[in-house]
Amino acid sequence: MAAKKKPEGNKAAEPGRGQVSFLVEPGTKVQITVDVGEKIVEGQVPLTVHIEQFVEEGHQAEERSQPERKSVYVPVVTTGRLMAGFDLLKSRLKIYDIAAWLFIFAIAIYLVTRLIGLTQFPIYFFTDEAIQSQSMIDLINNGYRDSTGVWFPTYFRNGEYYNLGLSVYLQWLPSILFGKSAVATRAASVFVTLIAAISIGIILRDVFKIKYWWTGTLFLSITPAWFLHSRTAFETAEFVAFYAGTLCAYLLYRHKSPHYLYLTIFLGVLSFYTYSPAQVIMPLTAIGLLISDWRYHWENRRAMLIGLALTMMLALPYIRSSINNPNAPFAHLHTLWSYWFEKIPLSEKIARYLSEFGIGLSPWYWYIPNNRDLLRHLMKDYGNIMIATLPFALLGMAYILRNLRLPASRTILIAFLISPAAAALVQISITRALAFVVPAAILTAIGFEQVLQWIEDPKKRLVELSAGLGPTSRRITAALLILLIGILIAFISKESINRITFSALALILALQVSGVLEWLAQSLTRAHIVTNQKSWRPSQTIIALSAFIVLSGTNVHMLNDALRNGPLWFTDYGMGGMQYGAFQIFDIIEQYLGEHPDAHIIFSPDWANGTDVVARFFLRDPSSIQIGSVRGHITQKLPLDDSTLFIMTPQEYDIVMESAKLTDIHVKKIIPYPNGKPGFYFVQLRYADNIDGIFAAEKAVRQAPQESVVAIDGQEVKLGFPYLDSDLQAESMALVFDNDPYTLAKTFETNPFVIEMTFPAPRTLNGFSIIIGSTKVQITLKCYPAPGAQPTSYTFEGEGTRIKPELSFDLPTPAKLQVLQVETLDLLSSSTAKVHIWELKLR
Repeated sequence: MAAKKKPEGNKAAEPGRGQVSFLVEPGTKVQITVDVGEKIVEGQVPLTVHIEQFVEEGHQAEERSQPERKSVYVPVVTTGRLMAGFDLLKSRLKIYDIAAWLFIFAIAIYLVTRLIGLTQFPIYFFTDEAIQSQSMIDLINNGYRDSTGVWFPTYFRNGEYYNLGLSVYLQWLPSILFGKSAVATRAASVFVTLIAAISIGIILRDVFKIKYWWTGTLFLSITPAWFLHSRTAFETAEFVAFYAGTLCAYLLYRHKSPHYLYLTIFLGVLSFYTYSPAQVIMPLTAIGLLISDWRYHWENRRAMLIGLALTMMLALPYIRSSINNPNAPFAHLHTLWSYWFEKIPLSEKIARYLSEFGIGLSPWYWYIPNNRDLLRHLMKDYGNIMIATLPFALLGMAYILRNLRLPASRTILIAFLISPAAAALVQISITRALAFVVPAAILTAIGFEQVLQWIEDPKKRLVELSAGLGPTSRRITAALLILLIGILIAFISKESINRITFSALALILALQVSGVLEWLAQSLTRAHIVTNQKSWRPSQTIIALSAFIVLSGTNVHMLNDALRNGPLWFTDYGMGGMQYGAFQIFDIIEQYLGEHPDAHIIFSPDWANGTDVVARFFLRDPSSIQIGSVRGHITQKLPLDDSTLFIMTPQEYDIVMESAKLTDIHVKKIIPYPNGKPGFYFVQLRYADNIDGIFAAEKAVRQAPQESVVAIDGQEVKLGFPYLDSDLQAESMALVFDNDPYTLAKTFETNPFVIEMTFPAPRTLNGFSIIIGSTKVQITLKCYPAPGAQPTSYTFEGEGTRIKPELSFDLPTPAKLQVLQVETLDLLSSSTAKVHIWELKLR
């Protein structure tokens, strides 16, 4: 047998493939063994070929044929490439140490504990979630224009104000792929919140350079306030995610490369456009970081100038929105009943702000279960942050305060202090102050790292501590000052947990600053009390895995607790509580309509906010039902026949049962709450036989003119006006003259709205302004020089808009009057319509 290698220049050979030819005698049996080398040489693996020849027993020579040349091709380089790829994969895997793998697993745990049971917890699907996808779908259907015709609007309406922005656009892909899906809506938000989980890990690894940096992700994940809200589609969670990304990018800009500034600006702008409180938090954060690191910014002023230009470009959508809706931020604050619009002294407003700001930073609010937040934003008995993590957060805060010379420490402290700045303008609540959880998770991980380092090698830590200078008069003075400040802060705190926490933080700082701990370590070292002891050196891997198991187990426990017990944590399932029902009721409505296609369903809005939006989201044909309360049929006579089905709350059902206007009440179906009590009643009924007489008597009472006295321009003015849609007639009428453009009075069933004012003495009228909302009106003024005298009449017409709801008119000549009658006729509505007036000012 002979063998030879084909010449490299042979054209039959394929590029990159080695060939070996064998000449074998007929009938010869050959065994070929190929050994693959273990080392890679210039991207290839060497092969060793062993050839063995043997003849089977009993083989007949006659069966041999003529010698024939055969070729065997050994793919040397191809095999080398495969092995090279395999070794490359192994080397890549070896790059990731245990910390990196635990971080990857932590991210996986985070995702799993967010995505499992998305429709089971939280048990509600709030209008603020539904409106995200619904607004996106409406935008797509309208050629990417909003209801006012603005192309790609910056902000979207949520009820009466504009506070939705980027969070709507984040639902674009889910809306395109899945349509109106609660799971897709929430899942999209979950994946956005991954930015926060990843950013915290990067900050701890690349900036603070701690060994157990992956714990930050898990500490964030087990934060109850974050656990709950990161499973929703609330824009507050998405804002916090972008805010965490902004802090991460900024710290990379500060510690790695100036080029990260552009990523910082981009993520900061995303934060700004996602959530209305970000319009306060982001500028304050930018100012704080600008001042904190001004020298570094000046050294990189070229990057700063480019960043400024980028910021100005990205601010153009906000400028456009501000031009179109200049009062939107203030209207939102007023809608939230901010104390800044109350008629109280400025000093009292500032005191209220500082008080709310303090609550936003207090351990009592964050670590102790509270009843300050709405029930639907709480996990019962958990606190907004787990109290078991508070000691670690204190150690982390002590580290930050001792290292304020470091830009990273200053950055985290700035984020910590600014987090409640926007919420304090109204009232501290978890959704408005949720950004606090980012610096809290970082502080907790830093403190936890210090504890684990002592567990890992206490002897080494003691020796390192003993290397310090020890106590000096200067250090002791500083420590006493810190202790005094901490005790004063603790003394003025009302809650016990705040006093304990501030005292503990002051004590930790004082001990570290004074050098007492160093002196104690030096004493122990000199006495050989510790150094002579058998070394305690548990494996770092064991410590890391143990910490991972505990934190991951806590995650899983929280998920199990939320899915099993969450529906029963709070039993107020109505408007003021959990607003339960979106996931349950609409499927039943669809089924009922399928069985009764001619049914006229009137579905109560009293169980949740924005039920019209939620109905549009869940129903294939929202026009198949009417959103309305049975109270409307009790207040006035409305169409009612056998096809009418009311879906009402327990409170409305009690009203129906007590009303003398309704009879033949038949309950068709009851949908229970999670605790088994009735939640929704499907009811058919009819009016009582004497209903016309009852309504006629009530209308006669309403037609009687109403009277009150109100202060106008310092005068006590007697008012006459029609019956208003309010239980408090005089108080409601006074809202027209309270100098507050956000309060209003509306008639019950009278168009026009006629207001007659009788002044105690004659006065001059030059003109007036009136806020009437978005409608077209005709206003008639009748000016009486004295009661009973012949009036002079003036007629004006105008149309208000959402952007400019106020109309202003001047009289042709000043009018002297003592009695003024203002008649406001809504030209677009019937004679029984409700006419709204927000404000009326005379001049």
